[in-house]
Amino acid sequence: MSTLRVKEPTADNRGETVSIDVNGTTVKGLTSESISVTLYANGIKFFDRSKKLYRPRGFFSLHPQARTVMINVNGMLATNPSEIYLTEGLKVHIQQKRPLSMHFFESMIDTSLLHKPIVKNRLIWPLALRFIANSINNPEPAEYETPHSIPTIVEKADLVVVGGGVAGLSAAIEARKYGLETLLIDDVELGGEMLCDELEPPGMSEPGCVFARNLRKKALELGVRVLSKTTLVGFFEDAVLAFSPHPLGSGTPYIISAKAYVVATGAVDLPCIFANNDLPGIIDASSALRMLSIHGVVPGKNVAVLGATERGLRLVEHLKKYAVNTIVLDKSKNGAGKGDIVRGVKEIIAIGKDKVEALKIKRDGEELKLNVDCIICAASTNPDIKISAQAGAKITYIKELGFVPIHDLFMRTLKSNLFVAGGASGSPYGILHVIEGRIAGLSAAISLNKTDAEAERDALVKEYRSLLQKFGISDPKEKMFRYFETKVVPDEKITEPPTLFCSGPRRNAFVCFCEDIRLWDLYRSVSVYGFTCLEKVKRSTGIGTARCQGRLCLVNSALYIAYITGLSPNVVGIARQRPLAISIPINVLAAMGVNKA
Repeated sequence: MSTLRVKEPTADNRGETVSIDVNGTTVKGLTSESISVTLYANGIKFFDRSKKLYRPRGFFSLHPQARTVMINVNGMLATNPSEIYLTEGLKVHIQQKRPLSMHFFESMIDTSLLHKPIVKNRLIWPLALRFIANSINNPEPAEYETPHSIPTIVEKADLVVVGGGVAGLSAAIEARKYGLETLLIDDVELGGEMLCDELEPPGMSEPGCVFARNLRKKALELGVRVLSKTTLVGFFEDAVLAFSPHPLGSGTPYIISAKAYVVATGAVDLPCIFANNDLPGIIDASSALRMLSIHGVVPGKNVAVLGATERGLRLVEHLKKYAVNTIVLDKSKNGAGKGDIVRGVKEIIAIGKDKVEALKIKRDGEELKLNVDCIICAASTNPDIKISAQAGAKITYIKELGFVPIHDLFMRTLKSNLFVAGGASGSPYGILHVIEGRIAGLSAAISLNKTDAEAERDALVKEYRSLLQKFGISDPKEKMFRYFETKVVPDEKITEPPTLFCSGPRRNAFVCFCEDIRLWDLYRSVSVYGFTCLEKVKRSTGIGTARCQGRLCLVNSALYIAYITGLSPNVVGIARQRPLAISIPINVLAAMGVNKA
């Protein structure tokens, strides 16, 4: 079995070597790794079959909320392999069989809820529909022994910071300096993406990983309380809930109570849309960087990076340090950049049976075929708006920032005592994340009557405006600040979604990996049924209603609908962000009780 390990994991992420069983084969990995990382490191990229079409699936993102694949772990069905860490003797079963009937029906099935009759006969069609419904790849119902009650831990604080990247850490540090009882909730690892950056980020004089570790150390020394590997799953009318999937088999639920919240959940890497973009071996930039820097695993030997963005080009620099052959594919015809960049790409077709084996690209008068074993999507990101929207922030679309919570210079949203910072506010650079986090933490302190923080915050705001100017994003941010004051939603239109590498609404270009919703399904929903509001398209197709709760598909859907209708993304809208942010096992929900001790 081939291995993609190129170096030892970082010292604080080494873990112990253990053996796990994968479909009867022994695979070695480290206790510091999730199942996803270990399987990928050992050349296993095919994890699951898709829900309706039984297409091969691997993980697109390692983020716990990007649940595109589920596997059987120790007999437990529908387990997210990116959340479960290795223990000795762990048994993993991967479903790789595909019903023979799906080979015949795939081209005929409408994967949305807009059923297209395969046969015209009124008697036969209901039988065919029932057959298709029974063929859907859902886990069989399972019985679990449910304890009488699972104690729900109540966590109280003055300020809760959601997200443990450099923005969240900076906010927590400032709040603690002014005496606020501060709780930080993070679902991955304190330090965020900058913890994976071995280079010097723009505007900084030391490697990002060094800066992030020092920031993490300072936060812990100041007494910031941390819930790690825990997700804030929802703002309800009467409660705020968080959940950790550990220990395996039950998990730990929390009820959160706070006077103010800072949302620093970062940005989401948007999947690129092209033919066969659901093949295993197509991943996002964050996951590629995390595997390399933290776990010593390269995403492939011959890698295509989609998007000559700052993010994509920095990733290429990291990969080349470990002799990975890289090529960058970009839609624009003009622009500078280091390394091999193919510009003017109009269409991409991924080739492979169970994983990516090659790539065909089309541009003006030319067609190229590239031998690649991994495709990394780095063309565009969008702020992670789920939690801020649930909490009551108003969301708007600004072309340079994406869908983003409306906020002012002080990182205040239109919801009282709710603040936003870092990638979650649309800012693209780590140095901006730090200063926005600091401003948000100080603003939260001021809102809780720590008025002596005003002078420090005002000085930071001046520095912040200067940095916005330096990095060339002053205009869109100032536009945002004006919207905060006027409450007027902009009417901005787009020429083409930045992630679209398709010349037409293809049946094999997927927008929603969870529900097998294709570009063709979206196009049909708009052109045939006349739905131009994302909320209606969501109800008609089922997009955004499955495992990842729309994390990977809703923004792409809104932008595509805006593109083909000529409407502003703000007219199309972004579908309502409902809790839960991730699914919680029903046996846990059934057994939850508040621990009064």
